[in-house]
Amino acid sequence: MKKTAINVLKYGASLSILVWLFWKASSDDAFGTLRDQPKDWPLLAAAVGLCFTAITATIVRWFLLVRALKLPFTLPEALRLGYIGFLFTFLTLGVVGGDLVKSIFLARGQKGRRTEAVATVVIDRIIGLYALFVVAAIAIFFVDFGAIQSADPTKLAAVKTLCWVAVGAAIFGTILLVIIALPSFGNTPLSEAAFRIPKVGEGIKRVVTAIKMYRGKPRFMAGIGVMSLLIHCCFACSVYLVARGLYVGMSLPSFGEHFVIVPLAMVANTLPLPGGLGGFEFALDFLYRGMSTAAVAESQGFVIALGYRIATLFVAMVGVFFYLSRRQEVNELLEEAHREEIAEHDASGAAVQHDESLATSIR
Repeated sequence: MKKTAINVLKYGASLSILVWLFWKASSDDAFGTLRDQPKDWPLLAAAVGLCFTAITATIVRWFLLVRALKLPFTLPEALRLGYIGFLFTFLTLGVVGGDLVKSIFLARGQKGRRTEAVATVVIDRIIGLYALFVVAAIAIFFVDFGAIQSADPTKLAAVKTLCWVAVGAAIFGTILLVIIALPSFGNTPLSEAAFRIPKVGEGIKRVVTAIKMYRGKPRFMAGIGVMSLLIHCCFACSVYLVARGLYVGMSLPSFGEHFVIVPLAMVANTLPLPGGLGGFEFALDFLYRGMSTAAVAESQGFVIALGYRIATLFVAMVGVFFYLSRRQEVNELLEEAHREEIAEHDASGAAVQHDESLATSIR
């Protein structure tokens, strides 16, 4: 009953945000402006291509993390599970989240090594989130906020605050990396106390266990980190190409400013909303308005977010192909994943958190 109520709240919040954004876009004729504008279809096609490249790279990153633990796993299997996971992350209404799907699929073929299988997904998400903050933090220092003639100075001020929060998160994450490198990490009385915290202690323990598995591979993890930064740069470029393809010749935030806007919006995509729907769109619309001139339509960011969602939908179609080719096996494993989700919820008293896809968001 509690899980149902939480799901109703999540879906209700997501739908409410989207309805409000659609209403606002209709009120200021953002869709009319989009309809009358010429489109640069090659740029839009390139945006889909970059999105496909970035999402495929996130799956390859996960594959490398799995192989680093010497789990028997092939790249074709990783691509199949990765795209199916992305499909069910993208279409989460009534379906378990993509990360849980991937971990259950992988664990089923790794008898006795379930902990390692789950750890690969946990570490993949942590790296993706940290890389988001790092990309945003680096880009912030190359953006001249003083030169931005914002249409909404109040929102620009809020964007500046969010930027400093992102810098703080990147610094905090870097400090945590130093702490993780210490031999005593995870073995102190403070750690033991954290593991016993009601509802969240088990999650903390799982994260610490996952981190320990990779701590002895500094060069490998550094390479994975660089790969993650490049992935998020691809996502930022993809959104920029969507913007340029939809609004040819119109005023837009600069290419460099998109490396601030997109990572911050993708952080919002990690909110526990179905597929992240609503969070990313609201954040991109807010950030665009704060960093755009008065000549820009008020809901331009929301329209661009929708364009990017359509690009990810094209990529998700690859998951449909994999799903249809192994439908019976996938349905059996989805039922197992659903039972696992219920079991985890009953044990922790909290719903399983859903993610987007780094693959797009924090990927």
